[in-house]
Amino acid sequence: MARYVEAVMASLDVEDCVAVKLVRGRPGTGLVLGDPLRVAERLHAMGASWIHVVDLSGARRGAPSGCVLRLVRWLVGRVGLRVQLGGGLRSLDALREAYSAGAEKLVVGSAWVKRPGFLEEAAGELPGAVVAAVEEGWDGLAAIHGWAEEAPRGAAWLAGFASRVRGLGGLLYTQVFWEGEMRGVDLLRSSRVAEAARGVAWLGYAGGVSGVADVEALVAQGYRFVVSGMALHTWSLNPLGLLL
Repeated sequence: MARYVEAVMASLDVEDCVAVKLVRGRPGTGLVLGDPLRVAERLHAMGASWIHVVDLSGARRGAPSGCVLRLVRWLVGRVGLRVQLGGGLRSLDALREAYSAGAEKLVVGSAWVKRPGFLEEAAGELPGAVVAAVEEGWDGLAAIHGWAEEAPRGAAWLAGFASRVRGLGGLLYTQVFWEGEMRGVDLLRSSRVAEAARGVAWLGYAGGVSGVADVEALVAQGYRFVVSGMALHTWSLNPLGLLL
């Protein structure tokens, strides 16, 4: 177990200023957790030093939500958490605003998948902070715009491109097709992405994590951290001693 201590990063999804945990990103599914600050404080009390915040409303609008930016400021300034933030970060101005709010890692998805040059611009603007999101649908293509659309590129190709971007702060690969369902990880797909992203130090995985065995397998493939939401919030994954 010692190899996998500090491998799990707790996730906190926020929709209309309420903490939720959706299934495959579909509104009205999953769990309603309540006040996001209280949920984050509970995770911090369990030992979390990092938290992965997803601005679901921002992802749909294409711009970060004011309440989420206020939450980030509070989590960093008052609670003492380090924040990785994603959702709606589709412009340099949005990235600057989120970074100024205190988010240490900024996850960029749709904007760079549609226009790969944006990733290079963003990484040049904020070196070490920008994390490229590679979100894979069941057919192997990238999912964008809150997972409502597909892009004509495969996950491994995107991971390989992103890994060569100067100043990139990391890469987060998500298996959208099982996200929130705790069905486990498609390890063949995850290994392909890990191989394509070789050399990316801050390499993360999300989607369908069901327990410690998934975390162990992903760390063995080279993933630095594993984002977990549903498994943590339902105690299917016991966080004690595991949280990053």
